[in-house]
Amino acid sequence: MVTISIARSWRAGLAIMFVSGCVSGCIGAVGDDGGDGKDGAGLEDAAFESGNDASASDTTPLFEVENGLDSGVIVVDTRPAPDSSPPVDTAPAPVMKVVLAVTWKGQETGYWCGPGATRMALSTRLSAAALPSQTTLAGYLGTTTDGTNSIGLVAGALNHYLGTTRYKSIDIYDPPTAAQHAKLKTDIVALVGDGWPMVANVISGWRPPGYPSGTIYHYVAIVGFDDGGEKVEIADPAGDGAGGSRWTAVPRTYWIALGDLATWIGGKGYTGR
Repeated sequence: MVTISIARSWRAGLAIMFVSGCVSGCIGAVGDDGGDGKDGAGLEDAAFESGNDASASDTTPLFEVENGLDSGVIVVDTRPAPDSSPPVDTAPAPVMKVVLAVTWKGQETGYWCGPGATRMALSTRLSAAALPSQTTLAGYLGTTTDGTNSIGLVAGALNHYLGTTRYKSIDIYDPPTAAQHAKLKTDIVALVGDGWPMVANVISGWRPPGYPSGTIYHYVAIVGFDDGGEKVEIADPAGDGAGGSRWTAVPRTYWIALGDLATWIGGKGYTGR
């Protein structure tokens, strides 16, 4: 049996050879058609029709042609088989839980929940020495005995004291739409997941366990999430009795479901992106 390697030059391209017959016929066919017929000298000319020299360093076997005395010509593809392994998923795994280090401090008056929540949010990124007081924040936010007028003022304060422009005020309908619910989750995972706290303006309505009865307009800080954003950690400036005698059953920090937070914000807004 004679094995003839048909080679491909990466410079010259691919030539096509037809090999048939017995041992002598194989060599003769190459010599008669592509060269001088001596010892298969035409093989190089047939294989590389462009005239470029083909050295061992720039040719790779493409096919092997085996000529058996009885079996005829068999063409065997010697190229490496394509990689059939499934593609590797290189996407990073989603972040499931992030909790920011917050310094809790209760609101100093019954109507400073806005300054109190804002200060706790700032405490996750600023040192104690750099933290503005609630009095300073109340002045910056324009807080009066009627409270802090809008979440947009809080977004501006966060941008100012943290030296950023990332925060915007995002409104949520009452009840929230599916798109607003989804955006709230996306904003929490993106911002808190990257170390940036948030503040929400809420209305009870819906309320966490231990909350006083009645309609309550309030501000809280969002300082963590779990279960990929389906649970949210709240730092409440009215907790531990800071909001008055009716607030003693409210913890300083607590976890609530994302859907409950969206309902709680409904009719107001939060500091998002």
